[in-house]
Amino acid sequence: MSDEPEYLQRMRRVREERENKARGGKTPAPAAGALTREEQEVVRWAREAAKAEPRSVRNLSGAKFAVLIKLAGASGSATYALEGIESREALAARVKSALTMSEEVVGAYEVRSARPLTVTIENGEPTFKPGTPRVAVQATSPAQMLRRAEAEAVERAKQRPPDDRGRGRGGSGGGGGRGR
Repeated sequence: MSDEPEYLQRMRRVREERENKARGGKTPAPAAGALTREEQEVVRWAREAAKAEPRSVRNLSGAKFAVLIKLAGASGSATYALEGIESREALAARVKSALTMSEEVVGAYEVRSARPLTVTIENGEPTFKPGTPRVAVQATSPAQMLRRAEAEAVERAKQRPPDDRGRGRGGSGGGGGRGR
């Protein structure tokens, strides 16, 4: 039995149920540092769209959509927030709430298909038009990495001074010791 009052336990249980329902009953998202390649591409898109680094990145792990919002700062400087969203309906609701809170929606992004979404408001409802898919950076295979490393080693060997070639670090031949 906990020393915590019953009303606090009830509030915590309701909040956990609500968060679990918002996630669609899934397990909690992985740590923020463990972004997939698609999620890293979302962050790149946000940097390009905002022409600045997003100040906050929330709920991006495991999200199907992302929205980039320009927040009006008290000092007059603009800050950007990137938020991950689970469904298209939740994305539409977030865009609506951003409009009522005088935030500017810079853009939206579909994570799985790697394409930006153009946000337009028609009859008070947000609509999303998919853009052209972004070309993500392809991962380098281990075989390609080895071939590249071998080619770089050959190039470095060609650029090395001639007197260094074939000379080891020890042995006779002088020059290697301190001369004491």
